[in-house]
Amino acid sequence: MFRKFATVVIAAGVILGTAGCNMISPVASIEQYAPSDGAQADLGKLAARNFLLLAEGEHRWLVGTIVNSGIENQQISLSYQEDGANKSMTITLTPGQKFDLGYNGTSALMVKTTTPAGALFPVTLTPKGGEPVALGVPAMDGTLAEYKTIIEKLAADAGIVITEPSAEPTVEPTKDASHGGDH
Repeated sequence: MFRKFATVVIAAGVILGTAGCNMISPVASIEQYAPSDGAQADLGKLAARNFLLLAEGEHRWLVGTIVNSGIENQQISLSYQEDGANKSMTITLTPGQKFDLGYNGTSALMVKTTTPAGALFPVTLTPKGGEPVALGVPAMDGTLAEYKTIIEKLAADAGIVITEPSAEPTVEPTKDASHGGDH
């Protein structure tokens, strides 16, 4: 009798011990998270997704997506600073419409800023009749292959030629009169 009881207790302990992780830890697949490097915001029936400032040399492109999940037209204002001046654009979305800026073959918004890769570019989104939401939009360059491809496409669309840095040194040897030779 004692052996049967001990066997049941040990089996129950093994089952509870191995299942305990899932009993006390939340399942990660149901946690909401941003599956991208870009900034995002929820503004009532509007959702701003994957906003990035892509940088190549002195050129910057603002890209992102806005989706209207409502059953009525929605209007949103996108504001930012460009060379010290306030810039703004207003977008009207029909029910269920997705507005792409620089994705899926659409044009990006060229922005005159010196925001370097790795910094945040401030953008404000204001839905009509709603409160403004400030986004810290990450600036990314072509270091990562997925952004390099997008940047190359945006540059080509804008007629900008991207030159790759040369692996060869560009410094010529100089003559130093004090040593009488090339260095």
